[in-house]
Amino acid sequence: MSWKPDAPSGALSDAAAVPAARGAGGRTALREPAYDRYSTDLAGELFGPADHAYRYPGGDERIGTLLSAALAAAPGAIALVRDHDHRVDFVNRAFRDAFGLPADACGPLAGLVPQFEQLGLLDALDHVYATGTVFTAPEVRVSGYGPGRRPAVLRVTCSAVRHPEDGPVTGALISIVDCTDQSSAVDRLRAGERRHRYAAVALQRSLLPQRLSQPDDLRIAGCYLPGAAEDHGDGAREARRRGAVEPGEFQVGGDWYDVIPLGAGRTALVMGDVMGRGVHAAAVMGQLRAAVRAYAAANLPPGELLLHLDRHASELEGVAYAATSASAGATDFGALATAVYAVYDPDDRVLTYARAGHLAPLLRLPDGAVVELDAAGGPPLGIGEWTWQEACIAIPAGSYLAMFTDGLVERRGTDLDVRLHKLREVFATAPQAPVPRLPDPHSRLGARRPGPVDLVRDQLLDGMDLPTDHDDDVALLVVHVPRWQGDRAELFRSADVELVGGTEIAAHARAFASGVLRSWHVGDDLCDAGVLAVSELVANAAIHGRPPVRLRLRRTDRRLIVDISDGDDHLPRRRLANDTDEDGRGIGIVASLADSWGARQLDTGKSVWCEFALDQH
Repeated sequence: MSWKPDAPSGALSDAAAVPAARGAGGRTALREPAYDRYSTDLAGELFGPADHAYRYPGGDERIGTLLSAALAAAPGAIALVRDHDHRVDFVNRAFRDAFGLPADACGPLAGLVPQFEQLGLLDALDHVYATGTVFTAPEVRVSGYGPGRRPAVLRVTCSAVRHPEDGPVTGALISIVDCTDQSSAVDRLRAGERRHRYAAVALQRSLLPQRLSQPDDLRIAGCYLPGAAEDHGDGAREARRRGAVEPGEFQVGGDWYDVIPLGAGRTALVMGDVMGRGVHAAAVMGQLRAAVRAYAAANLPPGELLLHLDRHASELEGVAYAATSASAGATDFGALATAVYAVYDPDDRVLTYARAGHLAPLLRLPDGAVVELDAAGGPPLGIGEWTWQEACIAIPAGSYLAMFTDGLVERRGTDLDVRLHKLREVFATAPQAPVPRLPDPHSRLGARRPGPVDLVRDQLLDGMDLPTDHDDDVALLVVHVPRWQGDRAELFRSADVELVGGTEIAAHARAFASGVLRSWHVGDDLCDAGVLAVSELVANAAIHGRPPVRLRLRRTDRRLIVDISDGDDHLPRRRLANDTDEDGRGIGIVASLADSWGARQLDTGKSVWCEFALDQH
């Protein structure tokens, strides 16, 4: 905009004429005669060519006067500046009150309002002059604003002014809106939403195993990653891209995993995914996980366990409809979930598993070949009666097993088979030895030294390129069957014998157990306790069971395991024998000697076992 000192004066005022003046030092006063012409030009720029119906003598001057009164009475702070030193030509009453300026304030903006320079807004004005664009700072926080000099949140808009329309930028209009109340309300809403999400994440993590069991014969690493919260525009997506999203900005779901010791060295591995997201899905997940642990304690085989879990899922409250749904407030009965349940037996190194609509686990053999465990599949849990089949596969030493949920592989716009193929490739080449690098303070392992299974797990997560805004939660469980070597291999020993005969087999069993345990150099106390337990369990099998009777002794680096199997499928139970009873005391003696004991059914008969911790004997 060009400035003409000889233009008519008095067109623009704070509801009354303000005489033009020159400040000390030759500074430009708040009102200059040239500004009257500027107001007329600004009116022309704002309103465009006037309609002929409104043409009348003196119309431009009247529009300028009306515009002056409107700007002066505007509730928002408004200022007009010109030239590259941002000299003030007009500020309304709201601007003066906001920054404590006198009525005759004049001069460069930097001297009148130092906050503008401190907040970088003078650079923004320079950018407006250079580009002719509109600059908006949505949240400018100042420490002193208004008559009370209170902290405030402002939205500052700087607009370029040109005169003529296609001419250079010669001025700028600064508009300030006090958004403190709105910002406080938004902050309160965000804080409340964050608290709810923190509570959901805390609930989810409390329902997951806080510390994974590490069986004697396996090394296990797990990970749960909640899905990102719903998008709230480009700002949220940009924050996730920069990695600036806090944990409370995530949305939990129904993914879970578990590792359950079953006794006698056997371990159950569980992976599941409940349909839906949020606290409801996490609560259903917690109920299903508790049910799995209860059924696992009964030593149910995988197929039968899924059958009972399906019945349990069908009795739970399922999907809760959103408030915007036509069925708002209603709830479907029957939770839908997928799951895979597997049991690893270290004696035979065999994995027995069954799947209920879940993605097939992957097995990496020692030679690097990856096998998909896609047998023994069935529909998801919660759809009704179904008989799930089981499958068995040998797990050689040095193998890795990966169980995961769909959040690890599913991506919008990408075929699932393509993602599964990539996962198999990453799994096949995952390193087992640490790569030298600086310690990462944000590592999932914290200060714990990573092992091979941790490295494989991290490689799977990194290799699948999970975006920061992945909208589905991820659960991953990696299991390693170590190949023991050297002195450590001597700690893992086993011996078994089939006992043939009548009640005299108890004496044969005692002699066998005593010789084996002494050859393993266990302590005398442990040897005596183990022999006594063998005697009681074999005597029970000889009296109450049926042939064949087999005794198996197994030692790990942590415990001694005694396992007796026979052909009868009636499981023993511990009871309090009366003084006149001639039996019923064997299991009680074993329970008092051993750290734990249990029984389970086999395909042909049953197995009764007990365990002794090596560090206690």
